Amino acid sequence: MKAQHQTLSERILRKQWSFFWAGIVFGVAQVIYIVSLWISAWQKGKVAESTPITVTTDLGNMFRAMELWLVQLFGVADTQLYGLSTNAVASGGAFVPGVGWPIVGMMIGGMLVARFERESREWVHYSTKMLWVSFAGGILFSYGTRLAGGCTLNHLLGGLPMMNIHSTVSVLGMAVGGAAAFFLMSKTNLASNFKHQETKSYVSKNDAGEAVLYNPNYRPRGRPIYWVALAFLVIFFGVAIWGGLFNPESLQHLKKGELTGFSKSIGANGWFFVLGTLLAGVVGGFAMAKSGFGTECAIVAAETAQSMTKKDSLYAKMGVPRITRTLMRGYLPAIGIMASWVILLGVIWSAWTFFGIKPGFEGGLKEQLTAGSLIGGVLLGAGAVLLIGCEIRSYMRIGLGYLNTWVGFMGFAVGYLPYTLFLNEHVAFQKATLVTETYKWYQLVFPNNIGAQQAMLLAWWVLIAVGLMCLIRLGARNTGASRNALLNKSTEDLQLNIDALGVKGGGKIGGVGVPMPVPMPLKPAPA
Repeated sequence: MKAQHQTLSERILRKQWSFFWAGIVFGVAQVIYIVSLWISAWQKGKVAESTPITVTTDLGNMFRAMELWLVQLFGVADTQLYGLSTNAVASGGAFVPGVGWPIVGMMIGGMLVARFERESREWVHYSTKMLWVSFAGGILFSYGTRLAGGCTLNHLLGGLPMMNIHSTVSVLGMAVGGAAAFFLMSKTNLASNFKHQETKSYVSKNDAGEAVLYNPNYRPRGRPIYWVALAFLVIFFGVAIWGGLFNPESLQHLKKGELTGFSKSIGANGWFFVLGTLLAGVVGGFAMAKSGFGTECAIVAAETAQSMTKKDSLYAKMGVPRITRTLMRGYLPAIGIMASWVILLGVIWSAWTFFGIKPGFEGGLKEQLTAGSLIGGVLLGAGAVLLIGCEIRSYMRIGLGYLNTWVGFMGFAVGYLPYTLFLNEHVAFQKATLVTETYKWYQLVFPNNIGAQQAMLLAWWVLIAVGLMCLIRLGARNTGASRNALLNKSTEDLQLNIDALGVKGGGKIGGVGVPMPVPMPLKPAPA
């Protein structure tokens, strides 16, 4: 019987993608966001800058909106956990009520993928132990964003390709924190949870080592935590979207003594800004959900690819699934990240060189190098690995229905509290540990020569492009797969292809040993 032919649109919508193409599309999402900010700035008569997607301040504003809505609902005094109020009206502090449209869009992108692929990830069964670990990961990660001045999106997908000094240091911290968390998971028998994505068609027909989180008898809606987490998410997103669309006076805040609109609502920023930044989020979330694209896997891949290639049996004994070892050996997440860099930086450099639109991320202490850059980076890396997803990956995983992410997201709300409740102390710490006020490496090297700065940024872009090509070759060599397969097959299809060729080649493909199965017996996930 012949295999059913799928059209191009069916393959795009119903099947998972490779990390490379997900990275390309995420780069496009970054461009959509940047252009939206350009046009919004011009409409207001302001100077435009090239600033990639950011989410952490918006997340704090959304927590503040939820807090204010809840205290009004129950008729109690403002708890002022996430911001201050004056006479029951929000009035500043760490955050003000608002919405982050890219956050909403990434969640919608995940929901769309679940719809098109006809598969919510509610079926993925995480143990109670793993849910607690995810909750702790959410706390560590969100607090790390406050110290580091942004999340892994800000630093790895934006600041690093733009040559931001503080992002470079934060990414180094992420590498340390991510490695420590990965080691911790391996020592606590949780390494089997570390996967880029769960796809039922792959795990249901595979060996136990690939299907640890799959149990056909599992019913997620029978767990009380499912309903607690769902209620939290409905309130969180519901209040933010309602405020963003209708700008209710009850959720507005005082600014310089005057009542001003719900942050980034249609009333405050206009339709174009809202639709443009929402679209960027949807496109980015769709790409991530189509592949498992994210930051924490890229960092772990850079650290472990060669080790997993040479010591495959060691990682198999830890419980690391075959598909994760192929993912790391092939540098697939790093390839996706670098592909997005090429798109992003090409646009930013061109806009600066030909149209005089300067690169962004130069907004003061938050984007300067302090001790918080390194400390926060460590927490970001550790939190992302324990959470099985960085912040932006978490938004799309919420849309896909991953319960561990739903629970971990509640940890995000807790992790912001040390910062919001002790805001002045944190600001004082950042000021006291300021290393340099210079934002970019090219400014440090050529402080008064714009042409030289642009040339240095161009050289960095070329180096990234060359590095991407080298990484593709190295990934193909480590896995034995062809470069074409590495670039165009989803990780699931790539693993199945490697397995099939390995059987024909006596356990090897292209002279490289295929990943061995996780040693049996493994306990299936309980119902």
